[in-house]
Parts: sequence; structure tokens; C-alpha cells
Amino acid sequence: MVSMKDADLPGMLQRSGFTRDGVVEIILVTRGADGAPNAAPMGVRLTGDLLEIRPFKSSETYRNLRLGGEAVINVTHDPALFLATAFKEEVRGQPQICADMSLLEADMCVYVEVQGEAGHSDLQASFKVKPIKTVIKREQPIVFSRGRAEAIEAVIHATRVKVYHMQGMAGEVRALTGRIAACAETVRRMSPEGSPEVSAVDELNKMMKNWGVQP
Repeated sequence: MVSMKDADLPGMLQRSGFTRDGVVEIILVTRGADGAPNAAPMGVRLTGDLLEIRPFKSSETYRNLRLGGEAVINVTHDPALFLATAFKEEVRGQPQICADMSLLEADMCVYVEVQGEAGHSDLQASFKVKPIKTVIKREQPIVFSRGRAEAIEAVIHATRVKVYHMQGMAGEVRALTGRIAACAETVRRMSPEGSPEVSAVDELNKMMKNWGVQP
């Protein structure tokens, strides 16, 4: 395990795959007013020396970020972690959140301070956060898998499906379910039965049917 805390954290993040002005998918852990941690998949964008996070205003992540303080960006390639933290009420077996708000299973953790909120849209907010420390927990590199990547993509799309379905935004729901179907097709072509990524897209289909959405 390697811990870094220096002035060149944005540069180190770029070397770790955070592209400037590009969005990467992570699992963000925040803390509520009662001190309880909450983990949720989130897209983050590196802008200058800060990171931008855009949660839905209906989410617990949004409410927690408004409290300020610190949060932890957890980097992982595991689709099972994305699925579990995206749909906590519907997926058994949640990842272990440590006392410092890092995920035990994460490959790398970026500790950040919330700088403030800026308006973005009716559904989403925008927060800027400042990286203050990074801990690299896994030195062994993971090869790129299209099946794994598409499974995570499907989970990210599904988080929007649930929100848009509740808002009655049928056109947006149809567009996203089409993308999820395309992701699932790639997953089944690239990954074996019983793999975490195939299990993730199978579980997503079951959940969407429970929401009243036809996959």
C-alpha cells in the first residue's frame, strides 16, 4: 500500500487514468449528518486542480455533499461493486466501508475535501472537490476487459433509468434501456456464464422489470 500527499496530486491522478476534462466512473463514499457512510457510483471530471462531481439532487450523495467536509473516491474495475453500491436496497452483499470511508475492495482511494456547490440542471447539481491524499492499495495491474467495462456502463445507465422512470421521462428511459441492451449483448459475447459481469447484467434486467421498465 502506497500513500501520497503532495502538491502534484492532480498530475498523479492523470498518470493514474483521470484525464483532464474527461469523465471517469468511480465509487464515491460520503458521510451523512448522522455520520453514516454512503457509497454510490459516480462520474468525476478532473478540471484544473479540482475534481467535479454531478450527483442527482434526489440522491443521498447530493444531500451528503451539501454538508461539506471530506469524501473518498474509490477506484475499482469490479462491476459487482458498482452494482451493489448503485442499488443497495435490491442487492445483497454490500462492500465493506472502512472507518476512513475507503472501500476495503478498492484498488486506489482519493481523499477529497468538498469545496462547494454550483448549479447545473433541475435534476443534477455540481460540486467541486479538492484531492488531498491518495492511497494506492493494489499494485498489480488489471487487463482491460470489454465485458467488464460494458457491465459497468450498463449499471451507470441503469442509475439514470430509475430516476428518469420516476420522473415519467419515457423517451429518456427508452433510449437508455436500448443502450443497456447493447451493453448486455457485448458482455455475453465477451464474458463467460457465471462471471461477475454476466451476473451484473442479469441482475439489472430483473431489477428493471421490478421497477416497471421493460429491459
